[in-house]
Amino acid sequence: MINLDAINQTLAEQRADFFAAMKEGTPEEQEKAFDSFLGGIQDTFVTQAEQLMNEVGDKYKDEEALVARGLMKPLTAKERKYFNAAVEKQTLDNLDEAFPETSVEDIFSRLTTEHPLISLVDAKTTGALFKYMYTDPTTQTAFWGNVPDNIKQLLLKTIKIVNFEHSKLSGFVPVVKGFFKLGPAWLANYVFTVMYEIMAASIELAIVKGTGKQQPIGMTKKLSGAVDGVYPDKDRIPLADLEPVSLAGVRANLAEDKMDNGQVAALVHPVTYWTKLFPHLAFKTDEGKWVLTNLPTGEQIVKTYACDEEELIVGVPKNYLLAISGQTELKKYEETLAIEDMDLFIAKFFGTGLAKHQNAFYVYDLSSMPGATAPTKDEEADVKRPDPTGLLNETDTDTTEEP
Repeated sequence: MINLDAINQTLAEQRADFFAAMKEGTPEEQEKAFDSFLGGIQDTFVTQAEQLMNEVGDKYKDEEALVARGLMKPLTAKERKYFNAAVEKQTLDNLDEAFPETSVEDIFSRLTTEHPLISLVDAKTTGALFKYMYTDPTTQTAFWGNVPDNIKQLLLKTIKIVNFEHSKLSGFVPVVKGFFKLGPAWLANYVFTVMYEIMAASIELAIVKGTGKQQPIGMTKKLSGAVDGVYPDKDRIPLADLEPVSLAGVRANLAEDKMDNGQVAALVHPVTYWTKLFPHLAFKTDEGKWVLTNLPTGEQIVKTYACDEEELIVGVPKNYLLAISGQTELKKYEETLAIEDMDLFIAKFFGTGLAKHQNAFYVYDLSSMPGATAPTKDEEADVKRPDPTGLLNETDTDTTEEP
């Protein structure tokens, strides 16, 4: 039996490599990391499928039995109709049925409750709409008594509209022929799993580092001065220690701009957390026990690979608006990046995001802070991906010749 924990650990490492490549890698490195990440998702799905088949036997295609045991998401009527059509035609392309909006809404709902970062921002789903309206959280929007005309104009100025008609997130969904043969419920579960992982990684990276050009504007970007649609990086504040006097300045700025209107968080790369933050937050009590304390200014620490190493982002996550439309396209991908032995589909949906105020988030530079040094790692050789069910290598075995 293949160790699922080991596969999940490998997937976590592939996810980290994918983040690193998307931030600063060459196109070749990005393609390699993306292929590896998708392969990791497949490994996880195939291994879980094998274990479930061994557990339930012939009932592995019984959707009601699997749903009753909490092993699979129940499908709506539209979802079942869509994936029945996909199984019948052995493709996700050119189907008579549109990809169900409820699927994207369910995936996004999971992200907003389960994901460490996405669950903390102000995430909205807007159905098939392409515009979203919100108010500036720093301005007063209610008044006692009669409201003069000049105040009415001020109120109108606090209402902001974001248009995400031209911000399209694309995620690839590779499907091996064997997945279609498992039936509509399994195919749906696989597609949802891939879309969840790709949406999670892409949205998380956009929230933190989005350039604003056909994508969200990230927390680390200024909200003005865009050149060709790309917004400039915010200035980094040098931080050499975690003493209260060093951290309090940013909290004072947040308070002055009324941006401390919720739980303030500190976003940090997982490696930087261990090398720079952890050594300064762990201490030994008089009784000889090690205790982990919080930052002196009380920020919730959120680890994300979307941050650069040596970087710390401080602000209230709810002051970042993320809006996603449920309208989705899913078509076969015929261009480059074709992955061997499988069909590649591309899922496209619309969305955007930006900070609600120009000073909602501050970026620290931790490069001068003393910390731990990670030991040199041994390089590992490439290991062939496991295929316990034979699904990854399954091909059409019908050799009947035409007369």
